[in-house]
Amino acid sequence: MIDDFQFCYTTSVKKETQFRHEEEKNLVVKKSRNGLGIFTRRKFLADETIFEVTGKFVTCDKDDNLDQMTRDNTYRYDEEKYISPQGRIGDFLNHSCDPNAKVVKRNKKLFIVALCPIPRGAEVVFDYSTILASDDIWKMNCNCGSTYCRKVIKKFNSLPKQLQKKYISQDMVPSYILYL
Repeated sequence: MIDDFQFCYTTSVKKETQFRHEEEKNLVVKKSRNGLGIFTRRKFLADETIFEVTGKFVTCDKDDNLDQMTRDNTYRYDEEKYISPQGRIGDFLNHSCDPNAKVVKRNKKLFIVALCPIPRGAEVVFDYSTILASDDIWKMNCNCGSTYCRKVIKKFNSLPKQLQKKYISQDMVPSYILYL
């Protein structure tokens, strides 16, 4: 597995990519269904923190000097700010309509947490809709391959009501997404 990481690190990831020692020990970035993804090097238990989403705070306003790829890879942090993990492991976290991870905000930090047990070698994925508030205009055509695939990923309030309730009951939606 280390060969996959070294291959992706040297050929597909920008030189400034910074992974922490714990991330390198527990996770690997390699080819996935949709480009590069994050895969586990060990089993993660349900509710176990997988990694912290770190990066630069941005507003994603039109006057922000951000390219479209950077905008597309941000995580909603609160009402006004997003985190751009550009050059960090969070840049490679893919979407699935059948997620095994969620975004959790605690102590003013964002974490990726296992939703269920994740076996060694599995790709870590979360549902992008869980961090898109009603004022977000971003959407994406989905190619996750899940039997539950919704084909288009949009903001949380566009999800079917039953799925919204399920995600809320599993603490998959940061509170600021619900009241925005």
